[in-house]
Amino acid sequence: MRMIEDIFKITLEEYSLLKKKDKLLLGISGGPDSLFLLHHFLKIKKEYKLQIVCAHFNHNLRKEADQEESFVKKACFKLGVKCLSDKKDVASFCRGDSLEQTARDLRFDFFLKCSRQTGIKKIALAHHKDDLAETVLMRMIRGSGLRGLRGFLPKSRYKALTVIRPLIKISKEDIINWLKDEKVSYCIDKSNFQEEFFRNRIRLKLLPLLKTLNPSIIDSLCNMAGVVSVDYNFIYNFSYDKFLQLKRRQTHNSIYLSLEELEGLEASIFNNVIRIAIEELQGHTRRLEAKHLEEIYSLVSKRPTGSIVDLPSVLVKKEAKCLLIQSLIL
Repeated sequence: MRMIEDIFKITLEEYSLLKKKDKLLLGISGGPDSLFLLHHFLKIKKEYKLQIVCAHFNHNLRKEADQEESFVKKACFKLGVKCLSDKKDVASFCRGDSLEQTARDLRFDFFLKCSRQTGIKKIALAHHKDDLAETVLMRMIRGSGLRGLRGFLPKSRYKALTVIRPLIKISKEDIINWLKDEKVSYCIDKSNFQEEFFRNRIRLKLLPLLKTLNPSIIDSLCNMAGVVSVDYNFIYNFSYDKFLQLKRRQTHNSIYLSLEELEGLEASIFNNVIRIAIEELQGHTRRLEAKHLEEIYSLVSKRPTGSIVDLPSVLVKKEAKCLLIQSLIL
């Protein structure tokens, strides 16, 4: 059996997550996963000649949040690592999206702020194998397509940031055992055991049940995500080439696509071209649902010129020669 340190380094190499002399932000919550991530990057810091800065975001959602921020700062000071932190009352920013999504948005806004402040364009997050399996299950239950069934990727983009997840092949159990063996202390987020959160119900109820049917369910779900990711990458790359061919004009909030060429696309490629266009404008497609894509397909194929589909934060209009996709977010 490979040592956990070997798995960490092999993952970095397999997915080209790290280069020599990289500058790296680490998202550090104070929990076991992020402390494991920090210690393993410090182990290879000299070999890779890395510059490391930790980034901690205090969501102010629990009474322990300030103590956890203090813990992270002290741990970083002891380890000789610079730590940037910020605090926001996440609950007061919640408008329409779930509390979890609002927290994620504010956390990534903070990471982007850290990136601008330091000039570092790459951030490592501590998502591990169990997190990936949970994400795949959540998206299956919500009816996701291929894109969602990939879970999260070892390397992805978020606006100006490259996001890497070096723990994607390491289990939660192995992380906890390593921290115990090395006597590394960490914080416990008690909200992880509250069943009102969807992900927690997956972790605490559904996964234990599935393990009675398949003890290797975590590995099976992660393997499936990998296979789906390979297939989706092919479809996405093909669709992106089509998007570039169809794009006639783009402004800061609008994209015009050739109507005639859109009408000739297969439904799968059509849907992905529309997703790509919206993602180009807004940076995400979180509120775009299958029913919205069906409406746009109907708009293009059946409805008269001048017809409009009004979606959450997006307006789509059928013009004489082009399909206008316009972001309504100012």
